Amino acid sequence: MKMMKSPLLLTAITIAIVIAKVCYFRYELFNDLSLIGLLSESILWLLPYFFIFLLFKKNPIPFMIVISLLSSVLMLMITWYERYFLIVPSYFDLSQTGQASSIVEILPYLYAFSDVIFFIDTLILIVAFVVFRKSETLSVPRVNIVMVSVLLLVTIIIQSNAFNNTIYDVSATSKEYGYLNTQITQMMNRNMSQNITVTQMGENDFDYENLIELKNNEYVPDIEHTSFGLAKDRHLFVIQVESLQEFVVGQEINNQEITPNINKLLGESTEFTNVFQQIGAGNTSDSEWLLHTSLYPKGMEATVNFLNGKPMPSMVNYLNRADYRSMTFHADEIEYWNRDVLYPVLGFQKAFTENEIPNEDVIGFGPSDSVLFDFVTEQVKEKVKADERMYANIMTLTSHTPFEMPKKDEFLNLPKKYEDTYVGNYLQSVRYTDEQIGRFVQNLKDLGIYDESVIVVFGDHSGLHGRPMTPKDNEFMGSLLGHQYSLKDRFTIPFIVTVPGVFKNHTINTNLGGQVDMMPTLLNLLGIEIKTPIMGQNLFHYKNNLLTMRYYLPGGSFINNENFYIAENARFPKRFYNLEDMKRTDLDLPYILQNTEDMQELLNLSDSLLIPYTSEDNQTD
Repeated sequence: MKMMKSPLLLTAITIAIVIAKVCYFRYELFNDLSLIGLLSESILWLLPYFFIFLLFKKNPIPFMIVISLLSSVLMLMITWYERYFLIVPSYFDLSQTGQASSIVEILPYLYAFSDVIFFIDTLILIVAFVVFRKSETLSVPRVNIVMVSVLLLVTIIIQSNAFNNTIYDVSATSKEYGYLNTQITQMMNRNMSQNITVTQMGENDFDYENLIELKNNEYVPDIEHTSFGLAKDRHLFVIQVESLQEFVVGQEINNQEITPNINKLLGESTEFTNVFQQIGAGNTSDSEWLLHTSLYPKGMEATVNFLNGKPMPSMVNYLNRADYRSMTFHADEIEYWNRDVLYPVLGFQKAFTENEIPNEDVIGFGPSDSVLFDFVTEQVKEKVKADERMYANIMTLTSHTPFEMPKKDEFLNLPKKYEDTYVGNYLQSVRYTDEQIGRFVQNLKDLGIYDESVIVVFGDHSGLHGRPMTPKDNEFMGSLLGHQYSLKDRFTIPFIVTVPGVFKNHTINTNLGGQVDMMPTLLNLLGIEIKTPIMGQNLFHYKNNLLTMRYYLPGGSFINNENFYIAENARFPKRFYNLEDMKRTDLDLPYILQNTEDMQELLNLSDSLLIPYTSEDNQTD
């Protein structure tokens, strides 16, 4: 017993169990147990314990239990987040209650029995407290003061090195300098992701012709594109479908179409089959941002959290000036992702959220898509009666992870092996939303405006990724697709533009595009010339492109017409693919460097255009 009362032994045990926990933490996040990595990671996790030794000289164990429990829960949250999103989260990600609720819904897919390792130190400390709570006071030796000083000095050195390095990828930086050090760096400088100081650019300084040429295209004025004005003065209905991926469109399982109603639209549509998601940490809100501004999101944090309230050029405002009545529909809280700020900035004349949409037939996170589309139909009827041209932005919600549907709403008869699997649930949820889209399209026909409309269906981001995708799920995907489920399959989203009477058959357009290209594509079709800076291009006209996505790919990654390059991150080395078949190919370093520099130029340009709408100097009252 005397030995257990030794403060030196308590110190040694504390160091040992914290390092053991950090080892598991780093192995799960980075697959890394290097000595330097462990040193960088462990120091900040240990510091609170040594401060406790200094501040509480009687019995520090109760306070150590609190610190141990808090750090264990934090490590577990970070680990579960990474298992789902395949991204090491920032402090901002962990602060988003909406993201946390998403993860809670899929905990059965995320936890591992070995996660109890995170709490072994807490258990040991609780046992020590119970056994020795009546023991003599533990004195803290002077060596702990020295240790704290040394740890602080090492922390400052590591932190200064972290500050001097640009954060292109949180996971890679966290692997090198430690997770907590990286978060401190991000908090101290929220713009560390930019390699070059970005200065505000005025509209007169912007050269769109150079931007088009940077993407290896020959510039042609918008009004000279063959698509310009083909759908002039038509109503516009844009349906942003939660988690919809390109592979489901036209796909069958067990001799059943997964998207029969979307497939029916294809006969009067152009289907863009080579469009990639480009969202950042804002997920669905970033999808709204990309669609309506044709600017890249900030990436590390949701763009909506930076907006100062100043109205900006947007697809909505262009349509408003063309005498459209603009409405947006999303059955969620308007404060979620700061949409109460976003929608006025974009120019929506009316926003319908959970305050107006009936909270009925709840599936997952809110009212079912059936309730949503019924509500939208009623609003459309009012505009039809008033003889008003309208733009309706409709965001579905039901096909949100974990994709679990009530039996009454399952339309697919899946093979038994798919039942209650992640892929099986996903297909059922997509099929359900497809049914509601079909009902809505029929409503437009019944109202007599189908032939006067443009109907757009696109996916906001991927749904099938991360730890919930078990080996069995990946096997199912391989069987469904006829090839191994790839990053291209994950990141490509449908972008379907239906123009009845103009598009008279199913046209497949393979031009490379991203969400940043949707606004110029749609406005060109409607005959509206864009006269303000944008980063996207008309996919009906331009074939070549250069794309990237912040957050979900490591910094420096790019996609062009020939290749998909993924920069090095904490888990994987550089990967270079042929875009068409996603087969690995040899690294062409000069070619990669040139495309990376061009891509960074695009991002810096986009960020410079965003400054007037995020800077406090331009904030509105």
